[in-house]
Amino acid sequence: MFIDRKIKLAILMDDAMYHRTFHPDDLLFLEEFAEIVNKPPYPDKIDADYMKIHLREAEVCFTCWGTPVFTDEILACAPELKLILHGAGTPKAVVSDAVWMKNIRIATAAPVIAIDVAETALGGIIYSLKHFGDFDRLVREGRWSRKTDDKGVSDVNALKPLMKRLNWLLTVGVVGASHVGRNMIRFLKPFGVNILLYDPTYSESMARDLGVRLVSLEELMRISDVVTVHAPKLPTTDKMINASLLATMKDGALFVNTSRGSVVDQEALLSELKRKRIYAYLDVYEKEPLPAANEFIQFDNVLLTPHISGGHTVNGGFERGNYIINQLYRYCCTGDLLHEALADMMDMMA
Repeated sequence: MFIDRKIKLAILMDDAMYHRTFHPDDLLFLEEFAEIVNKPPYPDKIDADYMKIHLREAEVCFTCWGTPVFTDEILACAPELKLILHGAGTPKAVVSDAVWMKNIRIATAAPVIAIDVAETALGGIIYSLKHFGDFDRLVREGRWSRKTDDKGVSDVNALKPLMKRLNWLLTVGVVGASHVGRNMIRFLKPFGVNILLYDPTYSESMARDLGVRLVSLEELMRISDVVTVHAPKLPTTDKMINASLLATMKDGALFVNTSRGSVVDQEALLSELKRKRIYAYLDVYEKEPLPAANEFIQFDNVLLTPHISGGHTVNGGFERGNYIINQLYRYCCTGDLLHEALADMMDMMA
C-alpha cells in the first residue's frame, strides 16, 4: 500500500449531513484503513474553531456542503493535512489560495453528482416532450374523452401537445461538455437522437470522440428541438443564454436548465414563455428558493422543480459517501486520485 498504516481522517460535516452521506456498511469499510480522529456525533454546524481542533492530527478530511473555507488560520492548525475529499460538487466553497500554496490535494464527488443531474434533466425532457403534465390535468379534470366536436377534434387533440418522441427525428443541443454534459450525451445516445454540442473548450476531434457534432451556440439554439444547458457558473457564462438566442429557438422547442440560474437571462426566458412559443423545464433559478410570486409559476408551458438534481436523494447521498471513501482507499493504496481538482482548473469549474 502507498500508506502502510491507518490514515488519520477528520470528518468535517454536520451531524445531519454525515448521516445523509455515509451508509453504515461503507463506514465499516472505512474503518479498515482509516482512523477517524473525531468520532460522531458531530455538531449541528461545523465552524472554524471545530476545524482547528480536529485537524491537528488529520492527514485527510471529508468535507461537504456547510463546511467552512480552509483559511490560512485554519490550515495553520493542520500541519499534517495532505488531502481534502469533498463530498459535494465544486470545491470552490472550501478551497482558498492557501490550500494550493500548501500543496494539499483535492478531489470531489462531482462525477457522482453529475449522473444524478443528467438523469434529472433526461427525466424532465421525456416528461415535457410527452406532455405528461397536460394529460395528467386532462384526466384529473374529467376531460378524457374519445368523442370529437363538430370540427372533428377530440379533447386530447385540443391540447395540441408536442408528443414528440426521443428518436432520430429529434435534434438535441447540449450546452457544455462538463461531467453532467458528458453523462447527458451518454444517456441520450440509446434514443437515437442527433446530438449537437457547444463548448468553447472543446475541439472538433474531441467532439467526434464523444460521438457528437461541435457547433456554435447560435447554431445550436437555432436548429435544436431540445436545448439542455450544463454550463458552469462563471463570469463568462453569466446570462450566456440571452434574449437574442432564445428568440431564435424553433416554435415548440424545449429549453432545459439544470445547471445554474445565472447562465440564462430569466426575463428573456419569461418573455418567450409568455408568448407560449416554446416550452421549458427548469430546476435552477437566479434566486432560490423561487419566490411564490415569481412569474414562472403562472405558466403551464414550463415544468418547475426545486433544485432537486445534484445528489440530494437518499441513495444519491450514500453514493457520494461511497465515492469519497473509495477515493480515500485508492489514495491509500496507490497515491492516485480519480478526477483530481487542480489549481489551474478553478477558473473553469462551476
